[in-house]
Amino acid sequence: MTGVITDDDARGLRRAWFDYVDTIEPLRAPLHAYGLKLTGNVWDAEDLVQETLLKGFAMIGRGDLHGPGSPVANPRAYLFRTATNLWLDGQRRRAREGAFLAEPQPHPSPVAPEAVRAAGETLFAASPQARAAVLLKDVFDFTLEEIADQLKTSVGGVKAALSRGRAIVQAAAPDGPGEGPSRALVDRFIDAFNSRDVPTLTAVLTETCSIEVPGVGGGRGRRGGWAEASVGHAGAELRPGIYRGENVVLFFQAGEDPPRLYDVVRLGEADGLVSRVVHHCFCPDTVAVIGAELGLPTMSIGYHQPPDILPRMIATTTLPWGEGMKLHA
Repeated sequence: MTGVITDDDARGLRRAWFDYVDTIEPLRAPLHAYGLKLTGNVWDAEDLVQETLLKGFAMIGRGDLHGPGSPVANPRAYLFRTATNLWLDGQRRRAREGAFLAEPQPHPSPVAPEAVRAAGETLFAASPQARAAVLLKDVFDFTLEEIADQLKTSVGGVKAALSRGRAIVQAAAPDGPGEGPSRALVDRFIDAFNSRDVPTLTAVLTETCSIEVPGVGGGRGRRGGWAEASVGHAGAELRPGIYRGENVVLFFQAGEDPPRLYDVVRLGEADGLVSRVVHHCFCPDTVAVIGAELGLPTMSIGYHQPPDILPRMIATTTLPWGEGMKLHA
């Protein structure tokens, strides 16, 4: 054992990952819909799905899928349970951070017991567990026993949560003010890209700019080949967009009437330059949600492109990575 991972090892892992993604594809859209209803925004939903799939990949890779007590004998239940636990853990973490940052009250006023009881009931009804229980039962049709297993509670506890919590999922949690790059930086990025001006596009990036493609891979650094490869192929037309208050970059398939949205890119900004480029071209559920909200037609290029499709994609559209970042064998 040398502890060194070879290129062949990496290619084998990539093939295993894409085989896994293909296998669970029927579960990907409902899992994304669940994440969207839990989190209330498409970005956090996609992050939740990606983290869930990674945990599933690690667990399934251990083998013994159908042995006694195997947690992945039912993949749908396992993935939803994993997403639920990840989200609940995040909510608890935020609650602890909020409590830590809150200023203590040196002389709290006495509160009547009935007021404490009423406040506790209200908190329980609006709790993350209640929200998850309602979604799992009323939207995704899990049984009470399955929900109890996911939430680590009893069937009676699930029934209580359902009776109190159904009103909390009538509307998604509202987004806060959008955060993101300035419109001026977005325009500089788009102008350089649409002009196929590699030096200018490269100069817009920070030296350590990260290039991320959720579910597929990425790279780092302005000299990693992303700019050269991206502008070197015809097929993409970029336009600025605003999604829920955030400036984003919209990728359309050129030469179509009307052009169809196939990628939404979020940019990070540092010192007036692009510090992060996050492509969602292989997140078709996210692109579909954003397209619907913006009233734009969309097209899907799937959750990843297998090797036999990759050469045709290179010839017809812009890829979000360069030669040094291609992830297919």
